Formats: sequence, C-alpha cells, structure tokens
Amino acid sequence: MEMLTNTMLLKADMWTTIIDFFANGIINYGWAIVVFTICLKLVLSPLDIIQRVASSKQQRAMSVMQPEIEAINQKYQGNKEKINQETANLYKKNKVNIGGMCLSMLIPLILTVVVFFTLYGSLRNYGNEKINTTYKQLDAAYVQAVDDWEHNTELDKSLFDNDQNVYIKAQIEKEYESYQKKNSWLWVKNVWKSDTNTSQFVDFETYAKHQGFDETEKEQAKVRYDFITSSLLDGKKDVNGYYILIILAVAVSFLTQFLSAKILAPKGQKLNTMNKVMMAIIPLSMIAFVLTSNAVFTLYIITNSIISSIITTILTLIFRNKAKKGNDILLPKKNIEVVEYSRNYKK
Repeated sequence: MEMLTNTMLLKADMWTTIIDFFANGIINYGWAIVVFTICLKLVLSPLDIIQRVASSKQQRAMSVMQPEIEAINQKYQGNKEKINQETANLYKKNKVNIGGMCLSMLIPLILTVVVFFTLYGSLRNYGNEKINTTYKQLDAAYVQAVDDWEHNTELDKSLFDNDQNVYIKAQIEKEYESYQKKNSWLWVKNVWKSDTNTSQFVDFETYAKHQGFDETEKEQAKVRYDFITSSLLDGKKDVNGYYILIILAVAVSFLTQFLSAKILAPKGQKLNTMNKVMMAIIPLSMIAFVLTSNAVFTLYIITNSIISSIITTILTLIFRNKAKKGNDILLPKKNIEVVEYSRNYKK
C-alpha cells in the first residue's frame, strides 16, 4: 500500500523541484507556474489529442451505426444474447474497437487526475513551508538587526536618526523586498496564500506551533511578530489579494463547460439536462476548491483550463473541416460497412 501511495504521489517534491527550476530563471513563482503549466500541457498534449480523437471517433462511429443498432434491438427484442452477438459482429465489421477506444481515453484521464492531485498536494505543502520559512527569515532579520545595533561598533547610527526601531525596520523591509521579488505576483502579495482578503503573513499561532516554542519563547516571538508585521504594513490594510484569480478560475471553468456543451457540440445536438447540471455544478465546485487553494495552484488551474480549451477548439474545428470536405479523419468511409436489418421484422 505504501509503495502504491509513493508511486501515485510521484515523489511529491518532484513538482516543487521542477517549479523551483522554472522560478530560478523567471521573475517570480507566479509567472513560473504559468510557464510550467504551458510546458507540462505541451508535453502531455499528444496523449490529450489521442484521447480527444478517440472520443470523437467513438461518437462518430456510434452515430453512424446507431440506426443498425436500433434495428438489431428491434429485430431480436427480448433476446439479449443474440443482440449482444449481432452488435459485436457489427462493431467487428466496421472495425470499431470499443475497448481500445475506452483504454485510449482512460489512460490520459488517469494521468490527468494523478498530475492534478499530486501537484495540488505538493504545492499546498510547499506553500505552507514557504510561508513559515519566509516569516522565519523576517524574524531572523529582526534578531540580527537588534544584535547589530547593540554590538556593531562600525554601524553609523546617525543614518537612522539614532533610533533603534528605525534601523530594525529598515533591515526587515530589506529582507521583505528580497522575498517579494520571487513570491509576489501582480496584485497578489504572497502567491503561497489564496488571492483573498486573508493576511499575507503566517498566522502567529500557526508559526509558533510550527517552531515548537515553549511559553517563554512564544511570548518573546509574539512581541517580534507584532513589530515586524506592523512595520511592514505601516498602517496599511493587511490584504493578500482581491479575489480576482478566484473569479477568473470560476469564469474560465464556466466558459469551458459552455464551449464544450454548446459551441463545440455536434450540430443539432440540444443541451440536455446533464449538460446544464454540469455547467452549474463544476463552476460552483471550483469556487470551493480555489478558495482553499493558494494563488500558485489557482494560476495552474486557470492556465491549464485555457490551454485545454484552445486545444479542444482547434481539434474540433479541424475535425469539422475535414468532415465537410468528405475526408473524415476520424472515421474513414472505407471502414464503414453498413449492415441492413429489416425494421419491419415480425416474429
């Protein structure tokens, strides 16, 4: 069981190692996850294309054979064994392998699910560690600044109006700016937290628990925490984001469902109840999901959804264009062998 779990998790730190690699060559983690997602999608796109081709091929095959399947069901009504046999013969004559099609669709689906959830877990854990580590660095900068002020004889205190707090604040801000370059993105101050009105800093109780402070250490650390956070905020409201990524994720999710159910659906196919339900449920589920995800993973969801929609749209247009020209790349005419069954058969 443990071996299976490790295999499914794909060694959770694998994702963070790869994303760190991208972040080292890109401005920050926000853009790093966007570029990473595009590259990952390009790597997986051949499987994605195979899955979509197989799905479209199955739909076309079933559409072509549907009249014959209905005729078989009518002719051998009540004889399930004969219906199954004749249906299997029909598939064989038309060289349609339902099992193979299902397998070609199942493998990419499983891979997508594994990537999604392992990446979610990896970024969630990595984000929690990043948040704690970041504040620890700020705390260390505070301690070092106090020590420098008290013991560094070469320090020119006049540059800071001979005010210890001014010097400490300057050192904390310097450390914070260094962190911000890599861990902020556009309006989001800390990409390892959600794009909401939550604090950009780790909650003190969570940090104290993470560090394992005793009561005395906790009391001293709280004094530093209040000083550090108030110094960096400087009277401003502590808001990490403005729900923009949340809204974008839900909007993209809805548009993806709408695109699939109405625009890219076969012509003449009406929007059934299931499609309508999915168009409502998936975006609503997305709200709950992204609200509890950090901004990095939300960016992954948005980028991945947009790239997937582009690929789906391009493939659908190619298939339709080929079909209009009488050159159906999904279901060549030479493979279709129509089997006639009398619809007026009487027992």
